[in-house]
Amino acid sequence: MLLVAYFIRDELKLRILIVVSTFIYIAYYYLVPAPPLWDAIFTSVLMILVNFFVLAQIILERTTFQLTPDQKELFEAFETLSPGQFRRILRIAKWHKAQDADGEILTREAEPSDALFFVFEGIISVERAGSQFRLPAGNFVGEVAYVLNRKTTATTVAPAGVRYVEWDSGALRKLSLKYPNLGNALNALLTRDLAKKLSASYRPEDAMPATPQTAELLDI
Repeated sequence: MLLVAYFIRDELKLRILIVVSTFIYIAYYYLVPAPPLWDAIFTSVLMILVNFFVLAQIILERTTFQLTPDQKELFEAFETLSPGQFRRILRIAKWHKAQDADGEILTREAEPSDALFFVFEGIISVERAGSQFRLPAGNFVGEVAYVLNRKTTATTVAPAGVRYVEWDSGALRKLSLKYPNLGNALNALLTRDLAKKLSASYRPEDAMPATPQTAELLDI
């Protein structure tokens, strides 16, 4: 069984087979020799404990086990991240519920921002270039400033009662550098979110008016 384990590339299955084979070793050390080989049994038990610890880490990396309902709901928005990657960014996340009757300002247009936000519950107001609109739950705020490391593009306000999650941009970048795969997955997610917003904000009346010249260029 140990030899079979060495042929398996999936770490979870490999660890399980190693544990099973070690139990067989312990049974042999106890039942066959006279007296039992207690030193070998003790060493094998230590190996099993170490493998159990690693197995627990692997399971946490691959499942949403022990996440709260709110955390599981938040994880659904991070579709490019694995459960293990999500747990890492969850450790530095701060959960808020807006209390100010006048609303809490998350970002200011054309000003630096040191945080990334996610609207978890409720609707926030957004003002950009003099235009105002609403942004519902399930959207990120400050993703342009985070991804491009530039000033924010809009002023966003969370009215009283809105729940949102906040990450410190510096801490998030350090985590992304430490775990490159996590950083790539997070950037892909934020880029996708930005593209979705741009697509939703497109209005046909903003398009270039059709003229004989443009019709000829577009071959229509």
